[in-house]
Formats: sequence, structure tokens, C-alpha cells
Amino acid sequence: MRTNFRTALTLILLASLPAFVSAAEPHMEVIAKKDISGQVLKRLGLPNQDYCWEQCLEDARCTGTRWAVIAGTTAGQCQLISGALNVADPHSLKTEDGQKIVVTASRKVSDTARQQ
Repeated sequence: MRTNFRTALTLILLASLPAFVSAAEPHMEVIAKKDISGQVLKRLGLPNQDYCWEQCLEDARCTGTRWAVIAGTTAGQCQLISGALNVADPHSLKTEDGQKIVVTASRKVSDTARQQ
């Protein structure tokens, strides 16, 4: 019985290892109900927000993103931001023809940033 328990415990620990390892990797975190500004590295037209986040994660200088889309669509503009992020209340943005623009602010989070 003890051998089966040890085997089961080992399997559980091994199964949870990928989740533990991935938690230490840098990732993007949404700054809910806020907007950000800062030094813009790049402006990119992209098919969805995942690509925007991937670009930020690949660039060591990137500290956050500002993703803007017309309400109801997925393609939009990605701003990669470096340095300090200035967090502010969101603005009500619209296109010239009155369509609502939705902005999602996010920051890059790494394991070392959490420890500070």
C-alpha cells in the first residue's frame, strides 16, 4: 500500500511541475479598468491581442502593452511600451464615425518583479 501511495504522490507532483515552472516565466497581466501611457517602442496592427502580448514578452525592453480595438472586433492596434507605466483612469474613445474604441492595458510580470 505504501508503494502505491508514494507512486501516486510522485505522479501528482510531476503532473503539477509544468504549472509551477510556467508561473515563474514572464507573462502579461491585465490592469483592469485602467489605461496606461509611457514611452512607446512600437505601434503594430495585429489580428488579436495574443500577438500583441507575444511581441511584448519577446522584447526585453517592453514593460507593458496598450491594446485598442473597435468594439466587437478582434484586430486592432498594439502599442508596446517601455520603462515606467503611467496608470490612469480610462478615457471614452470613439472613432470619427462614432464607433466605440475599447482599450486594454497590461503589464509584463516576471518572477523577479513579484519578489520586489
